[in-house]
Amino acid sequence: MISRKNFFVIFLAVFATGSFLAGFTTKSEAVPNIQIKVGIADSVQSGRVIGDGIIFTDAKGKKGSVKNGAVVKAAGGGMSVGAAVLSFPVTAAAKGPVGWNDVKYRGKLTFIKAGSGLTVVNELPLEDYVRGILKVEMAADWPFEALKAQAILARTYAVRNRGRFGKRGYDFDTGENSQVYRGVNAEDPRTDKAVLDTAGMVLTWNGSPADIYYHSDSGGATADAADVWGSARPYLRVQREAVQYTSPNSTWNTTLTEAQMTSILSKMKQNVGKVLGIDVATVDSAGRAVTLKVTGERGTANVKAHAFRMAAGSRVIKSTNFQVSRDGKAPVPAPTPTPAPKPQAAPSTPVIPAKGDPLIAMIKAGMFTPKELIDMLSYPEKRGEYLKTGYERMNEQVPEDGASPSPEPPAAEISTPEPVPQAARTGAFVFSGRGWGHGVGLSQWGAKAMAEKSMKCEEILGHYFPGTKIAK
Repeated sequence: MISRKNFFVIFLAVFATGSFLAGFTTKSEAVPNIQIKVGIADSVQSGRVIGDGIIFTDAKGKKGSVKNGAVVKAAGGGMSVGAAVLSFPVTAAAKGPVGWNDVKYRGKLTFIKAGSGLTVVNELPLEDYVRGILKVEMAADWPFEALKAQAILARTYAVRNRGRFGKRGYDFDTGENSQVYRGVNAEDPRTDKAVLDTAGMVLTWNGSPADIYYHSDSGGATADAADVWGSARPYLRVQREAVQYTSPNSTWNTTLTEAQMTSILSKMKQNVGKVLGIDVATVDSAGRAVTLKVTGERGTANVKAHAFRMAAGSRVIKSTNFQVSRDGKAPVPAPTPTPAPKPQAAPSTPVIPAKGDPLIAMIKAGMFTPKELIDMLSYPEKRGEYLKTGYERMNEQVPEDGASPSPEPPAAEISTPEPVPQAARTGAFVFSGRGWGHGVGLSQWGAKAMAEKSMKCEEILGHYFPGTKIAK
């Protein structure tokens, strides 16, 4: 039995390493409520503006008003509103939200010239922009701390990537190329409160907004950004999930024919001819595929697993955490895959030594949350419980089938995983995988599971982005 004194020494030692300082907030000033420009319609000819008491103002100061709505059309160097022709740029504001077709937005709309048509831009404060994102990116009935974490990430992304589509006249679009945005239509009291409670907060690295990413389900462990996009970040590394969970995409299966495989490789400009075989060549420290070896009638090619996934379609190959078999038979693994080289040292999987106190080793390996460490310090009689928990987490952190994720929003309900095909087509390749998304950064289902275990948004973000801080 370890004494309270020894637990206190361990507690201080772990604390001194900074292992659970990641995610603690700083006292730096929150970001201001800057204006964001969102392109809601690009290069269109016409559409309907809706709202109560709309006022149009053009570049020359000419004004026009309509009570409930109006159809606008591109017309020469400007646009028509009823019988009036206004010069670009034209703004439209209403007494409340102003809408384009069936979607309402806060702020105002600005119409700018786009070739022979027009582009519609929604200009609004940052906090209102985040309100129009949150419910679309994460289910509103999920745990509140997970919603807060998502709100901070949405805000951080907006601040860091502002001006991404500047050549088109706006900062972001409304789809997955940015963050999915649906304006007032996507607002909800719970997500609004998460935005309000985190107002101005962003995730930072060395005092600047961090380069953040999130995805639906990591499948057991997140991915290293260097393996996915070739751009390393010290806080975007392999992180094994802190809590075990089940999602609609915990397991998935996809069957591709030889013809489909050949087409995918051709799209990647890898003309190996008819595809005869594919093996996972290298994996990351969690077992996710990093590179693939493809064998065809004309030769072989080594391709990035992420590039293959995108060429096949991110909803076809849901993650890079997969094994490949032929005709649904048990997959034959590539000869002892070796970890892909890293531009920086990646954290290794915690190993419990055969000698010495295993609980101390687990603490040093970061197996427990700050709250649990304090609980250990206060109640050393719980040693047996925490030993059991630690060993369970070790098993969870080293999944047999690897791990991986993606940027698609999570489903609201858990569905039954799709079974492995019993009789796949002759010559077909069966991909059996876990998780959904690119796998970098925060796993939304993982964040949900952590929040369900009463972990705060600071702990959630600290886990997925180690070393970052929340500016508020």
